[in-house]
Amino acid sequence: MKIIERVSRMMMVQLMILSALLSPFSGADAVPAAASPPSADNAVQAVARHPGQPSSMSDFMTLNGISLDDREEDVLRKKGKPLKVTEDWLLHSTEYHYTDAVVGIRDGYVDYVHVDPEAKQVKINDRWLPLNRGTLAQELGGVQFAAEDGDVYIRGHKAIKVYTNPTSGELLAVELFAESSQ
Repeated sequence: MKIIERVSRMMMVQLMILSALLSPFSGADAVPAAASPPSADNAVQAVARHPGQPSSMSDFMTLNGISLDDREEDVLRKKGKPLKVTEDWLLHSTEYHYTDAVVGIRDGYVDYVHVDPEAKQVKINDRWLPLNRGTLAQELGGVQFAAEDGDVYIRGHKAIKVYTNPTSGELLAVELFAESSQ
Protein backbone atom coordinates (compact mmCIF):
# COMPACT_ATOMS: atom_id res chain seq x y z
CA MET A 1 0.00 0.00 0.00
CA LYS A 2 2.84 2.41 0.84
CA ILE A 3 4.39 1.87 -2.61
CA ILE A 4 1.09 2.69 -4.31
CA GLU A 5 0.75 5.86 -2.21
CA ARG A 6 4.28 6.96 -3.17
CA VAL A 7 3.69 6.25 -6.87
CA SER A 8 0.39 8.09 -6.61
CA ARG A 9 2.15 11.10 -5.04
CA MET A 10 4.83 11.12 -7.73
CA MET A 11 2.19 11.02 -10.45
CA MET A 12 0.30 13.88 -8.77
CA VAL A 13 3.45 15.99 -8.63
CA GLN A 14 4.11 15.36 -12.31
CA LEU A 15 0.57 16.46 -13.13
CA MET A 16 0.98 19.61 -11.03
CA ILE A 17 4.24 20.49 -12.79
CA LEU A 18 2.71 19.91 -16.20
CA SER A 19 -0.36 22.02 -15.44
CA ALA A 20 1.77 24.78 -13.90
CA LEU A 21 3.86 24.90 -17.06
CA LEU A 22 0.84 24.95 -19.38
CA SER A 23 -1.71 27.05 -17.47
CA PRO A 24 -0.13 30.50 -17.99
CA PHE A 25 -0.27 29.96 -21.75
CA SER A 26 -3.69 28.41 -22.09
CA GLY A 27 -5.78 31.55 -21.89
CA ALA A 28 -8.46 29.49 -20.15
CA ASP A 29 -9.73 29.94 -16.65
CA ALA A 30 -9.01 26.39 -15.59
CA VAL A 31 -6.59 23.66 -16.48
CA PRO A 32 -8.30 20.73 -18.21
CA ALA A 33 -8.80 17.53 -16.27
CA ALA A 34 -5.83 15.20 -16.50
CA ALA A 35 -6.07 11.44 -16.37
CA SER A 36 -3.39 9.07 -15.19
CA PRO A 37 -2.88 5.56 -16.49
CA PRO A 38 -5.26 3.04 -14.96
CA SER A 39 -2.39 0.71 -14.04
CA ALA A 40 -2.51 1.15 -10.24
CA ASP A 41 -5.49 0.45 -7.99
CA ASN A 42 -5.09 3.84 -6.34
CA ALA A 43 -4.26 5.81 -9.49
CA VAL A 44 -4.62 9.56 -9.17
CA GLN A 45 -7.45 11.19 -11.02
CA ALA A 46 -6.43 14.84 -10.78
CA VAL A 47 -8.74 17.70 -11.58
CA ALA A 48 -7.58 21.31 -11.46
CA ARG A 49 -9.86 23.67 -9.57
CA HIS A 50 -9.99 27.35 -9.01
CA PRO A 51 -9.09 28.45 -5.52
CA GLY A 52 -12.41 28.88 -3.77
CA GLN A 53 -11.56 30.87 -0.69
CA PRO A 54 -8.32 32.81 -0.45
CA SER A 55 -5.88 31.74 2.22
CA SER A 56 -3.93 33.98 4.55
CA MET A 57 -0.96 31.65 4.00
CA SER A 58 0.95 33.07 1.04
CA ASP A 59 3.70 30.44 1.37
CA PHE A 60 4.25 27.09 3.02
CA MET A 61 7.47 27.69 4.96
CA THR A 62 7.36 24.83 7.49
CA LEU A 63 5.34 21.83 8.56
CA ASN A 64 5.70 20.92 12.23
CA GLY A 65 8.79 23.11 12.45
CA ILE A 66 10.66 21.59 9.50
CA SER A 67 11.39 23.47 6.28
CA LEU A 68 12.11 22.01 2.86
CA ASP A 69 15.27 24.17 2.95
CA ASP A 70 16.54 22.35 6.06
CA ARG A 71 19.55 20.09 5.84
CA GLU A 72 19.81 16.77 7.66
CA GLU A 73 21.79 18.38 10.49
CA ASP A 74 19.10 21.09 10.87
CA VAL A 75 16.46 18.39 11.36
CA LEU A 76 18.61 16.66 13.99
CA ARG A 77 19.23 19.98 15.75
CA LYS A 78 15.53 20.93 15.72
CA LYS A 79 13.98 17.53 16.47
CA GLY A 80 16.77 15.54 18.09
CA LYS A 81 17.51 11.88 17.54
CA PRO A 82 14.69 10.15 15.61
CA LEU A 83 12.71 7.30 17.14
CA LYS A 84 13.69 5.22 14.12
CA VAL A 85 15.32 5.61 10.72
CA THR A 86 14.11 3.77 7.63
CA GLU A 87 15.04 3.77 3.95
CA ASP A 88 12.44 4.44 1.26
CA TRP A 89 13.89 2.68 -1.76
CA LEU A 90 11.22 4.03 -4.11
CA LEU A 91 11.92 7.70 -3.33
CA HIS A 92 15.63 7.12 -2.64
CA SER A 93 15.25 8.85 0.70
CA THR A 94 15.97 8.24 4.35
CA GLU A 95 13.00 8.71 6.68
CA TYR A 96 13.49 10.07 10.19
CA HIS A 97 10.50 9.09 12.33
CA TYR A 98 9.45 11.41 15.16
CA THR A 99 6.31 11.42 17.31
CA ASP A 100 4.81 14.32 15.34
CA ALA A 101 6.24 13.78 11.85
CA VAL A 102 8.21 11.67 9.41
CA VAL A 103 10.92 13.68 7.67
CA GLY A 104 12.15 12.38 4.32
CA ILE A 105 15.74 13.33 3.53
CA ARG A 106 17.37 12.96 0.13
CA ASP A 107 20.91 14.05 -0.74
CA GLY A 108 21.29 15.70 2.67
CA TYR A 109 18.20 17.93 2.40
CA VAL A 110 14.58 17.62 3.50
CA ASP A 111 12.50 16.23 0.65
CA TYR A 112 9.15 16.00 2.43
CA VAL A 113 7.49 16.22 5.84
CA HIS A 114 4.66 13.78 6.56
CA VAL A 115 2.23 14.02 9.50
CA ASP A 116 -0.17 11.23 10.46
CA PRO A 117 -3.54 11.95 12.15
CA GLU A 118 -2.31 10.51 15.46
CA ALA A 119 -0.53 13.85 15.90
CA LYS A 120 -4.01 15.46 16.36
CA GLN A 121 -2.70 18.82 15.11
CA VAL A 122 -0.31 20.21 12.56
CA LYS A 123 1.79 23.37 12.61
CA ILE A 124 1.88 25.09 9.22
CA ASN A 125 4.32 27.98 9.34
CA ASP A 126 3.58 29.41 12.80
CA ARG A 127 -0.07 28.33 13.03
CA TRP A 128 -1.28 25.26 14.90
CA LEU A 129 -4.32 23.69 13.26
CA PRO A 130 -6.35 20.63 14.24
CA LEU A 131 -6.01 17.69 11.86
CA ASN A 132 -9.51 18.15 10.54
CA ARG A 133 -10.33 18.26 6.82
CA GLY A 134 -12.79 21.13 7.15
CA THR A 135 -10.47 23.31 9.19
CA LEU A 136 -7.50 22.60 6.92
CA ALA A 137 -9.55 23.37 3.79
CA GLN A 138 -10.74 26.65 5.30
CA GLU A 139 -7.27 27.70 6.46
CA LEU A 140 -5.42 26.62 3.31
CA GLY A 141 -7.93 28.19 0.92
CA GLY A 142 -9.24 26.66 -2.26
CA VAL A 143 -8.03 23.31 -3.49
CA GLN A 144 -5.82 23.54 -6.57
CA PHE A 145 -6.06 19.82 -7.33
CA ALA A 146 -8.50 17.20 -6.14
CA ALA A 147 -7.20 13.66 -6.42
CA GLU A 148 -8.79 10.33 -5.59
CA ASP A 149 -6.62 10.12 -2.48
CA GLY A 150 -6.76 13.75 -1.30
CA ASP A 151 -6.58 17.48 -1.95
CA VAL A 152 -3.51 19.50 -2.96
CA TYR A 153 -2.82 23.11 -2.02
CA ILE A 154 0.04 24.88 -3.83
CA ARG A 155 2.07 27.95 -2.88
CA GLY A 156 4.85 28.72 -5.35
CA HIS A 157 6.94 25.58 -5.73
CA LYS A 158 5.70 24.00 -2.49
CA ALA A 159 2.60 21.93 -1.94
CA ILE A 160 0.64 20.49 0.95
CA LYS A 161 -1.43 17.42 0.27
CA VAL A 162 -4.18 16.36 2.63
CA TYR A 163 -4.48 12.60 2.06
CA THR A 164 -7.92 11.09 2.58
CA ASN A 165 -9.53 7.69 2.39
CA PRO A 166 -11.43 7.68 -0.93
CA THR A 167 -14.27 5.65 0.54
CA SER A 168 -14.81 7.20 3.97
CA GLY A 169 -13.29 10.66 3.47
CA GLU A 170 -11.28 10.14 6.67
CA LEU A 171 -8.08 12.18 6.92
CA LEU A 172 -5.06 9.88 6.52
CA ALA A 173 -2.09 12.28 6.51
CA VAL A 174 -0.81 15.75 5.68
CA GLU A 175 2.39 16.16 3.69
CA LEU A 176 4.58 19.10 2.63
CA PHE A 177 6.78 18.65 -0.42
CA ALA A 178 8.34 20.62 -3.26
CA GLU A 179 6.99 20.00 -6.72
CA SER A 180 10.51 19.91 -8.10
CA SER A 181 11.65 17.24 -5.63
CA GLN A 182 9.91 14.34 -7.35
